[in-house]
Amino acid sequence: MKPLPNPITEREVKIELQWSADQRTTEALQRQAALMGCHSPTDYLLQAIAAVLAGNEEDTVVTDDGRLVCGRDAYDRDGVPRDVWKRPIGDRRSRLNA
Repeated sequence: MKPLPNPITEREVKIELQWSADQRTTEALQRQAALMGCHSPTDYLLQAIAAVLAGNEEDTVVTDDGRLVCGRDAYDRDGVPRDVWKRPIGDRRSRLNA
């Protein structure tokens, strides 16, 4: 396995976001934005998306057979998702070679 080539970092994520939510969700977003020191719920959402995206990119590796793997999720070259945890729980062999 090798690291994902050229993963995006949190600072490199550029997103323009338009969103709508019901009143209860909007109030929750406003609370969380204020708690996290964000200027607005939109800023909070953008920061959350960028952090998750960059974190997933950082944790993604490419297997020798070309699959992209992040945690227990793997994707073939054609983009078809595969569950890499196919071996029985007691089997200690590499699960990425399943």
